[in-house]
Amino acid sequence: DDDNAVLHLSDVILIDDTLGGWEQWAVESDDIGVSQQLIQLYPNDNAVVAMDSGNNSSGRLGSLLPAGPNAGLLQLVNSQGVPQEAVSICRIASVRITSASYNNAITYLPVPVPPPTGCDADCEAAIRSYLPVGTTGVAINAGGQTVANGSIIRNEFGMVVVVGPNSSDPAFVSTCKAEIINQ
Repeated sequence: DDDNAVLHLSDVILIDDTLGGWEQWAVESDDIGVSQQLIQLYPNDNAVVAMDSGNNSSGRLGSLLPAGPNAGLLQLVNSQGVPQEAVSICRIASVRITSASYNNAITYLPVPVPPPTGCDADCEAAIRSYLPVGTTGVAINAGGQTVANGSIIRNEFGMVVVVGPNSSDPAFVSTCKAEIINQ
């Protein structure tokens, strides 16, 4: 039942009838937490947001809407801070910060205890296992396009971070949205 499935960026563990409400809270909290950190740490950098449909949106990361823990949209702004389009957090496959380096101050939620179970949880864990920190030559495809190329710098519950040389152009990729992975 698609009405019971929720998929989020950094999380991104599929929440369906097999997972309890606390897993959904943890996933949404991490997604909102990482998104808010990206907004704060990269206020003047352009971002490319790749959606699971294959569409892209770009601009500066502006704010989460509505403000607070129940945000469902990421508002992009132009270089003058004027709001542009908003994208559904639930549909984001990756966020790549262009012309910037990975910021080690970003924090992530740990794997929930007990960990989620089921096919979706197995797929998410398998991707994290397949892409340990330090893996080079990685290309991740989602939505019919390559959303990240480079080396794995972070491998977290629901998300991997792929960077170019010198930790440049970090791409925060949902492990549940990744479709084809080359390494």
